[in-house]
Amino acid sequence: MVPYRLLVFDWDGTLMDSRDKIVNCFIGAAREYHIAPPDPDQVAQLIGLSIFESFSILYPQNPPELSTRLVNIYGEYWRVRDKTPMVLFDGVRKGLGRLGQAGYLLSIATGKSENGLQKVLQETGLAGCFVYTQCGDQSQPKPHPEMLQKTLAYTGIASHEAVMIGDTTFDLEMAASAGMDGWGVTYGSHSRKQLEGLSILELANSFSDIVEVLC
Repeated sequence: MVPYRLLVFDWDGTLMDSRDKIVNCFIGAAREYHIAPPDPDQVAQLIGLSIFESFSILYPQNPPELSTRLVNIYGEYWRVRDKTPMVLFDGVRKGLGRLGQAGYLLSIATGKSENGLQKVLQETGLAGCFVYTQCGDQSQPKPHPEMLQKTLAYTGIASHEAVMIGDTTFDLEMAASAGMDGWGVTYGSHSRKQLEGLSILELANSFSDIVEVLC
């Protein structure tokens, strides 16, 4: 296989099982403004995009300023009001350690806000695993390639030596736009059928599958 040097991970749906919390925060923000709550499955399909873009898709009739207010309320639910538990997927903590020991550079490209990502990195104790992170409020949202372009520029790694690993078509389309390989996982938001045509490598059914292939 290609001797990758840099592994770029999505966060939600790839490293952390946060689907229920994300869905509940979208629903909570909508109810706050007396808007019909979104369908949970539709929200799940949008995980990976920026929160603003997701609200704009869910409620296309709303003016941008309302989407901005919804984003702010979503953030309040995420930080304080919603208590839905989140956990790392099986094998992630140990697997990231193995990948780092094997010499790979690890980074993150996520639709989360920078504050949101830093919070979960501190809570999980994983902040030291990653050499670089890019978030939805620091770059153009997925599937625009800017997150990955910045990551490649920071690390000095060529695009053909890097792979984007994620659970959505947004991740894999972003990788293709950046000239990188994309590798899909089946245990997150998007289905195997959605990912199959976009993943360079055989789809991973667990995080341990990723580690076994790369190590």
